[in-house]
Amino acid sequence: MSMDSMTQALNPGFSDPVSQSQLVFRHLLDAMARPGTVETIDLGIEGPEKLDLAATAIALALVDFETPLYLAPVLSTPAAETYLKFHCGTRIVTEPKDASFAILDEAPADFGNFNAGTEEYPELGATLIIQVGTIETAGSLSLTGPGIKDRTTLALPDVPAAFWPVRTKSQRYFPRGIDLIFVSGATMVAMPRTTNVTLQSEEE
Repeated sequence: MSMDSMTQALNPGFSDPVSQSQLVFRHLLDAMARPGTVETIDLGIEGPEKLDLAATAIALALVDFETPLYLAPVLSTPAAETYLKFHCGTRIVTEPKDASFAILDEAPADFGNFNAGTEEYPELGATLIIQVGTIETAGSLSLTGPGIKDRTTLALPDVPAAFWPVRTKSQRYFPRGIDLIFVSGATMVAMPRTTNVTLQSEEE
């Protein structure tokens, strides 16, 4: 298939880029300001196969030619790369450490492959958009930290229990760090690097 044919076959992006980008951005701000709160992006868009609506919407709103993007191999289809390059103008990178944003199909076993920023520029730390099967508002994960009154709970059944100690270890280097956004369909929940997460069984 030629590039012209692939472009013609692309699913559309935002029908109203300004207002829809602002809507997604507000949802992201709310999610980051209140970690553990589930936000739903109510937009009638259809991204490329294998990318959740929320992941697609976040990319359309935040990713541009200045924000290199990494896609997990299983998500890095020709259709997905063409869609994101066309609608976002982004550069798809093949090395996780080169990415400002990454869309993953599962929680990573190690954060060392991603850019955590520097002491001088911690804001350069990557944001990982992690697709999961379901996000539940009550469960075994206990969240505390800025933006959370006392604590809140969450369940991400597809994320292995071993992931959370790895993430906690990475927080030792704050203000350097990685920000997380878990997405499932049109829903998302954020965990900035300032959010502490423990398994409730560990607290008992």
